[in-house]
Amino acid sequence: MPLFLFLKFLYNYKMATKKTRIAIISLTSCEGCQFVLLDLGKRFFDFLKKVELVDMELIEDEPVKKGKIDVAFVEGNPITEEDVKSLKEIRKKSKLLVALGNCAALGGIPEIKNYQEKEKTIRYIYKRLKNIANPEIKEIDNFVKVDFVIPGCPITGEEFLKYAEVLIKGKIPEIPQKPVCSECPLKATPQCFLVKKEVCFGPVTLSGCDAVCPKNGRACFACRGFLKKANVKIFIDGLKKFSSKDDIDDALEIFGLRDTTGS
Repeated sequence: MPLFLFLKFLYNYKMATKKTRIAIISLTSCEGCQFVLLDLGKRFFDFLKKVELVDMELIEDEPVKKGKIDVAFVEGNPITEEDVKSLKEIRKKSKLLVALGNCAALGGIPEIKNYQEKEKTIRYIYKRLKNIANPEIKEIDNFVKVDFVIPGCPITGEEFLKYAEVLIKGKIPEIPQKPVCSECPLKATPQCFLVKKEVCFGPVTLSGCDAVCPKNGRACFACRGFLKKANVKIFIDGLKKFSSKDDIDDALEIFGLRDTTGS
């Protein structure tokens, strides 16, 4: 075999057997989405056998390994200057950057602070505010390009495995655009929250959670974000026929959705 053909063979073999490098990055967060992954147990570690994990603080407290990253999964909010710096550095290294969960994608529960008096909110934690940073909570796409979002607060392990399998091949998955109502056992019955004139965002919220909140007696608060083509404004106008603007805004604030509606 000619030398150039042999070298080409070695190169192609190396590329074919090279594992995809992934990182699971924590910004300021509760790390709940990462605990979901660990709750998968053996299934998560079987997935890790297919890739090279270069960073995940819940497994090892080591600096990010040098070199390029194929897929970076980012959880949490870029609140501190260090968070913002880390986020931008990871974006430069990564072919694909994925927002992991509601906080990274939509601001999440920490964004409640944006809708209230910032100083009043922070005083619940700090008695003296001197030298305490108190920035607005912003989604990661305010700082870097985001290629894909795995929704939820927290995410579901099944969805992570499903979409990660596609992402590590360098492709962007498609998320079925179906509402939470399609999974809800209370739909079209007198038990439906909307029939009972209660604020529920199930008809305009992305499904995939198996309607866990309605199944447990709680209305949908849209933690997974709105459907791409949902006319949220018209839906909210409909809610106003039986609910006050303050009640609707309170529900939208729980997971950081209020700023996406113009409410």
